[in-house]
Amino acid sequence: MKILGMIFDFNGVLVDDEPLHFQAFKQTLERAGWTLNWEEYRESYLPYDDKNFFLNFLRDHGGSIEPKTINHLMKLKSQEYLDMVEKEPPMIEPSVCFVNQLPPEVFLAVASGAARTEIEFILGHVGLLKRFLTIIAAEDVINGKPHPEGFQKALSGLQTHLPGLKASEVVGIEDSYRGVPAVQAAGMKCIAVATTYPADRLCEADLVIDNFEGWTLERLETALGETES
Repeated sequence: MKILGMIFDFNGVLVDDEPLHFQAFKQTLERAGWTLNWEEYRESYLPYDDKNFFLNFLRDHGGSIEPKTINHLMKLKSQEYLDMVEKEPPMIEPSVCFVNQLPPEVFLAVASGAARTEIEFILGHVGLLKRFLTIIAAEDVINGKPHPEGFQKALSGLQTHLPGLKASEVVGIEDSYRGVPAVQAAGMKCIAVATTYPADRLCEADLVIDNFEGWTLERLETALGETES
């Protein structure tokens, strides 16, 4: 296939910050008298954006899910996270190198459950912000993954820069088993990166890779083309 656009998830694809998100959630919850361990987070809550994390966690544990409670916790968690990444964001270097070597005629977007302030802060810190023409963050969608809304909106954003761009000419990059069906439901092929979950949890993707080390645009096009045969 010919790839004209790429839509990247953020956490676990461009930045290896899931442990930081966990710590930020954990510390925020501890202030409110709750506890959270890594296994519970990874298996039950990791793919959620901040709002849906707190909604689901508090619902599961019998807490208040009033909007003012959720919004307060989200603000606390975001500040905890930004304090941790401010000095040196934990970028996934093979992904950063891959993005940097993509030709400019390949249009890039982000579709993520992270907050826009977090995405823009980190991409700006490493000099990648201007490379992404469209950023769809948690506050830009009503429905989180596995719903395709985020990827659909990211595709629409790219189409404003390249009219006539088709979903079949765009690939989505994910690290989560909830993200894979979101990409595919938006009409795009999905490349899954096994940074957060093992490859067997991502097997529904069109292509599963360990990371982007050694991959080029041409190699990806060939590999995805072979999945069509």
